Amino acid sequence: MPIFRHRLRLTCLVAALAPTVALLPACEESAPSTPTQTVSVSTDTPRVAALLPFAADQLIALGVKPVLVPALRSGQPEAWQGITAGGLDHAAGPNIEQLIAADPDLVIVSAVESRHIPQIEKTTGARVIAMDADTLEDVRTHTRTLGELIGKQAEAEEWIQDFNTDLSGESTPSSADEPFSVLAIFGTPNGFYAFMPHSYLGNLVEHAGGQLITEDMTEHRRFRGLATLSMEVVIDRDPDVLLVIFHGPEESAKAMLDADPLWGQLSATKGDHVAFLSDDLYAMRSGSQATVALEELRAALESAR
Repeated sequence: MPIFRHRLRLTCLVAALAPTVALLPACEESAPSTPTQTVSVSTDTPRVAALLPFAADQLIALGVKPVLVPALRSGQPEAWQGITAGGLDHAAGPNIEQLIAADPDLVIVSAVESRHIPQIEKTTGARVIAMDADTLEDVRTHTRTLGELIGKQAEAEEWIQDFNTDLSGESTPSSADEPFSVLAIFGTPNGFYAFMPHSYLGNLVEHAGGQLITEDMTEHRRFRGLATLSMEVVIDRDPDVLLVIFHGPEESAKAMLDADPLWGQLSATKGDHVAFLSDDLYAMRSGSQATVALEELRAALESAR
């Protein structure tokens, strides 16, 4: 792993961000692309354990309450209240005892958990489907798949139509506008990482009229969609906008960035074009409330115009 020439004095921010990486569904080395799976249409509503946050949100939106959802360290969304929360560890896999107790017919997991699928199927007798929402198109595709799995095809198509309408109603950057150069950062106990263009956040930034400066950086060997941050490269490319994905008090993150002279050299910092974004919609629940996340990003980018 590359060593920073310049130490970032953001220890508290790193510590605050640390718990989130363990739950990033799309940032594991072992996570393959979502496999092509045959979907048989359901005529009866199955009992679904939705261990992927996006799937839990979409099932609820389609009118089906999951029997099990993941326990999020940042707290459960309001719509999840009253639903049993299960433990999920990327190394050990889901809590099998909780899965058995939930008695699901269907289990939805991230592709990160693909290696645990045989064990889940063997011990629960349930069918297991892996998916990740890495792009806005994935949101449509997987919502349609979920609708087929739970016998809510009409509801899924209606949701997708509303989703497309909401996206078309959002302010769209002019094709004549030069895209904003953007750096989006995320932290772990081992250092800071930058989101790459093929990550979910990178896809949203592109739709919002921006372009991540990390297109030729080397992807981390463990965390898919992230590159080890090089301050030399960041200062050289000098992004227009800085996005900070944080897990913890925003005030602490701001204080730590303000205290480091290297960040102060960036045009984004000098122009106050720094946006602090909750990890909820960009990491923990990627794909959920995508139109809200996209509009938030567009507002952050337009502030730099």
